[in-house]
Amino acid sequence: MLRRLAPHSLFAAAVWISSCGPSPAPDTRAAAEAAIRELDDQWSATAAKNDLDGTIGYYAGDAVLLAPNAPIAKDLKGIRESWAGLLGPRTAVSWKATKVEVARSGELGYLYGTYQLKIDDPKGGPPVQDTGKILEVWKKQADGKWKCIVDTYNSDIPVPAAPAAKK
Repeated sequence: MLRRLAPHSLFAAAVWISSCGPSPAPDTRAAAEAAIRELDDQWSATAAKNDLDGTIGYYAGDAVLLAPNAPIAKDLKGIRESWAGLLGPRTAVSWKATKVEVARSGELGYLYGTYQLKIDDPKGGPPVQDTGKILEVWKKQADGKWKCIVDTYNSDIPVPAAPAAKK
């Protein structure tokens, strides 16, 4: 009789012991994704107001900006300089996330989407208009707030063809 009960007892003991262990952390990815999407919407609205200080406030202290046709901005000073060259009274900029995803750990997330940019010509000529893609990497900071740590964008406008060689 003991031989037949022993395997069942061992199984029951294993189930009981495993149920006493730590519970897995709850999956908070959906909430984190919603938070990043909301922050990114606020960031776009801040930039649309040409608010330089507010725009820079969405970056972590160790963030980098990989703007097209420019060296990597490796600190907030460089990021500020890049944005200062873009924002202004004749500029309209906005972007929208298409996809947001957060790692299971809940510490890192990314998004990609599209942007629109219009810069009016100060001399009254036609405005410069651009559309393109964005990619942002977000990191949860020690205080629990999300900040952008890597930001990049590039245009959908094709690069002009090289001039034809003279014969």
